[in-house]
Amino acid sequence: MAACPNCGDDFERLGLHWFHGTCPYPQLDREQTQLLTGVLMGDGSIPRTKDNEVFRLPMINRRFLRWFDEQMGVMTTGLRIKKTATELARLNRESGFSPRADAEQYHDIYTVWTRTHPYVTKLREWYDSGEKRFPADLELTSRVAAFWYACDGYLDFGDWGRPRAGIKARNEQDRGAFLESLFDATPISPQYQRHELRFSCDDTERLIDWLGDPPPGFEYKWTLDSQAQYSEYKRRAYESYATRNGE
Repeated sequence: MAACPNCGDDFERLGLHWFHGTCPYPQLDREQTQLLTGVLMGDGSIPRTKDNEVFRLPMINRRFLRWFDEQMGVMTTGLRIKKTATELARLNRESGFSPRADAEQYHDIYTVWTRTHPYVTKLREWYDSGEKRFPADLELTSRVAAFWYACDGYLDFGDWGRPRAGIKARNEQDRGAFLESLFDATPISPQYQRHELRFSCDDTERLIDWLGDPPPGFEYKWTLDSQAQYSEYKRRAYESYATRNGE
């Protein structure tokens, strides 16, 4: 049950209450629309349904998902487990993808779903070609980019002594120039190579500064001081925010 912010009544399916026009849909603020846009560029998706579209965000990072759920307020329906580590290992063994898959190699996947909303319906236009594609008029603000980077970004310390950032974007592999142009209004000039945007060491520092504060659960991706510190923060994040078979 969830209470409608307009009339105050409780509903089993609050989205249907709004859909039928009994009360208007809640207005999303800029932070919420940027959050949805950024995570849709990354791990988020909008599956096709018979009725209205809803937004889905699956990942292993419970800290970020709880924060996402809190930020979206009445728009989301809470954190739920999607598949346990044991289930994932079994599915990969049975499919032949990983015949020796063991639950110890996996973490549980959790999901947060939104309710139906016109803004989600508008975002579903990203799939008009049959697959998720970023729109040509996409505005990559620092906040949108921060959520995208949290989902699909990483740091590589390699042999440079300083970290280099990357953002995976396989769904846009034929639009490298377009992805690079998203940063034209910034002092950052990434290059699209091998299905991802790559940043130089200097641009990595500029990127992290431009993105601002990290969203909860992904602080380690903002850690540039040393590889040892980055690895330690990442280890702590996995220990604290990921589970294996609910533990």
